[in-house]
Amino acid sequence: MSHTKSSNVIKQVTLTSLEKEVIIGCLLGDGSLDCAGKEYRLRVEHKADHKEYVLWKYAFLKRLCLTAPQYVSTHDSYRFGTVGHAEITRLRKSFYVNGIKIIPDDLSITPLMLAILFMDDGCKIHSTASLALHAYSLKEINHILVELNKYNVRGSVQKDGHGEAKRLYIKTASYETFKKLVESYVKDVSCMTCKLV
Repeated sequence: MSHTKSSNVIKQVTLTSLEKEVIIGCLLGDGSLDCAGKEYRLRVEHKADHKEYVLWKYAFLKRLCLTAPQYVSTHDSYRFGTVGHAEITRLRKSFYVNGIKIIPDDLSITPLMLAILFMDDGCKIHSTASLALHAYSLKEINHILVELNKYNVRGSVQKDGHGEAKRLYIKTASYETFKKLVESYVKDVSCMTCKLV
């Protein structure tokens, strides 16, 4: 089957709840939605050292892709993209305003989404963890805090010298609860396990 025919077949499938979770998790982190004809597609790219992580994401989304992850020599990275899809285009309308990625006010964050965000933008720090959220407004970061609170995880927002929100810290007393939420996913990706304290 030609790529065009294969793409048209993929465009007709309904995304599963798991596929949507992974796509949204990617959007919360480093993923982006790019125009692909009339629709939008997800693009995932990480440095070559994190090839295993790219393959882990791809395993969830390969039904929506025409090709497996490819090495990009100019970036020393691996990347893949889904086909353009109407359901991904609807996500684009929710997650982008004037071309800038945002966190929708009504987004419910699942443990899988949180694990992807943590693997994309998190790190261990002292006896807890933090998330670098430089692209998001304080309002959007506070939304993540509210979602974390639903899982009994407490956090705080630290600002840079200019007074802009930059990083969300998990409170030390909540770290074990946070860890239990994400570790089953993080442990599936050996290059990411170093992020857990």
